[in-house]
Amino acid sequence: MDILKELLFINGKDVYAEYGAFLTEEKAGAHTNYDALLRPPAMKDYVAVSFREQDGEKLPAVLPSPRFEAREVTLYFALMADTKAGFLARYEAFMLVLKSGWLSIRVPELNKTYKMYYKECTGYDQLTYLASESVYVSRFKVKFREPVPTI
Repeated sequence: MDILKELLFINGKDVYAEYGAFLTEEKAGAHTNYDALLRPPAMKDYVAVSFREQDGEKLPAVLPSPRFEAREVTLYFALMADTKAGFLARYEAFMLVLKSGWLSIRVPELNKTYKMYYKECTGYDQLTYLASESVYVSRFKVKFREPVPTI
């Protein structure tokens, strides 16, 4: 399925060509992956002083430059292969790259690169039975941490 090539790169490798993995959605027409990547991060709070004798809080007359909090991003992947052995090899290779440390996640369609690290897998579905299918497919949600958010 050449249509899935060059849509997502992790550490410079095309995840579909290298691992048989790609971003997927739970429903046709959904765009939760891009929503997660493009959602603006939360702002850091300004340092304020709260006096018991006064209403509200005191802030500087000129606010310092606003800064973002670190954020977590959950992406929904699918992984597929033509054979059981191929599926298991691709799965293991993809998990090894995810746990390798810093990940440079590049999405050419968005013209963005995100620097993140793997935090956890929050859900896994084996979509085909490994014993007798002609194609082997799974879906899983992966939570990443982006310490310095990209906008």
